[in-house]
Amino acid sequence: MSTKELRTSLQGILKFLAPHWDFVNCHMVNYLTDNHWETFIPENVQQNVKESSDIDECIDEVFWKSIESKKFEDVWTFFEDSKRFRLENMKHLLTTVDDLHKVLEKNNLGSSLTLKEFMSEKKRHEVETTAELVNDLIEHHKAKEAKDLYIVDAGDGKGYLSSRLALQYDHKVLGIDFKETNTENASERNKKLQRAWNGLTERAELISQGIQPPRRGKKQKPTPAAEPKPDNYKTTNKFITTKLPFKDLVKQDFDLPADSSPSLCLTGLHTCGNLAPTCLQVFSAQEDFRIVCNIGCCYHLLKEEFSTDEFFGNKVIMEQQSDIGFPMSEFLKGQRVRMGRNARMLAAQSIHRTQNAKELPNISLFYRALLEVMIVERDPSLKDTVQVGKIKKFNNFKEYIALCSRKVSLELETLAEEDIERIEKTYEKQAKFLDLFYLLRMGFAPVLETLIILDRLLYLREQGYANSYVIPLFDPVVSPRHFCIVAFK
Repeated sequence: MSTKELRTSLQGILKFLAPHWDFVNCHMVNYLTDNHWETFIPENVQQNVKESSDIDECIDEVFWKSIESKKFEDVWTFFEDSKRFRLENMKHLLTTVDDLHKVLEKNNLGSSLTLKEFMSEKKRHEVETTAELVNDLIEHHKAKEAKDLYIVDAGDGKGYLSSRLALQYDHKVLGIDFKETNTENASERNKKLQRAWNGLTERAELISQGIQPPRRGKKQKPTPAAEPKPDNYKTTNKFITTKLPFKDLVKQDFDLPADSSPSLCLTGLHTCGNLAPTCLQVFSAQEDFRIVCNIGCCYHLLKEEFSTDEFFGNKVIMEQQSDIGFPMSEFLKGQRVRMGRNARMLAAQSIHRTQNAKELPNISLFYRALLEVMIVERDPSLKDTVQVGKIKKFNNFKEYIALCSRKVSLELETLAEEDIERIEKTYEKQAKFLDLFYLLRMGFAPVLETLIILDRLLYLREQGYANSYVIPLFDPVVSPRHFCIVAFK
């Protein structure tokens, strides 16, 4: 895959998205006040589902069964059109783990250690897969350059990935997190994991051989103590930027000689918002980093260069970010590409998980749209200014209104019951159309994510890193943010 192919693919995505930017950036709160269905859904699709009574059948055929519907052909076509711009379907731009092993000249594909304790099944899946990949990259580097690497885990969190790399693979890892409580909790968790490690690995090895170990209990004999594992995992509390002296931090925490020059591997499992692109910028800016292996998330927290229209309090959050997170590539910067917060929010949603679970939006989404109608009726100047947040434990629209009113002091509970019933009755048929609108819009989510991921890959290629790849690492239903960016010098 060449840089030219990357640019061509990005240009194709931009051309596809061009007529839909307002659609993907619309706010579901305004679904009724701004008449989203008629504004953003093509006329032929609207004509294809005129009656709300048809929508359940339409959703079942197009989204749940994924069959080429003859009755709802226009809905099917509109939804299917976006699939060619999903990264998973752009095979020429992806590198599988097996393909990467060929690049790394790795022939021995051993099985990874499966530990079922200390984390959820989802997190276990992510940690084990990422740790194995990072270890493969480091082993390849050591074979080529005969030099050890120290790992920096960016956005270390609870230390899941760092602990696995330190305990299972014996790598020296420095976990860096902005929140002091995270670094403290990660250290405590690692100490507990160290004490339990021998027992956990024994059980895992027995299970891998098809032997079911006895259940652990209070009366079970403790596992004989083994030699204590070296203290390979350190934590520190820092805000990560391209100017942070990572080499000095590693030398300090691992008591290395002042004149030493350790090589570094930068990794991060679900680095939040701007931290993901910052990691790629750090890899490029600091020569000591020889490898980067990053899986990003929380696209809504990216700082954009050409987009300033942020809803509610997000401008405050954005101002705390020092580096630009999108676009990264000179190619998209040259076109002044902007996404917008709502598009980035959409990019983080999972159509795979929604279809797998056959999950429609919660009724609170429709109720919030009804609430916006009521707010605008009472005071048009309040349109788009009221942030309600999550509302839980309500049985009907009236209870929802009462809870919202107490939360944001709108005094909507003073509305006459007949007014609440009138508004709900007026728009009741729109609830079904909102479900379909929501699913059609979600079809664009993986396209927007593709734009973000390919922009990052192109940035690395523009910086001259030919060995840079996008790898589909996890099951997208289990872990929606499943694309990993790998590069090595």
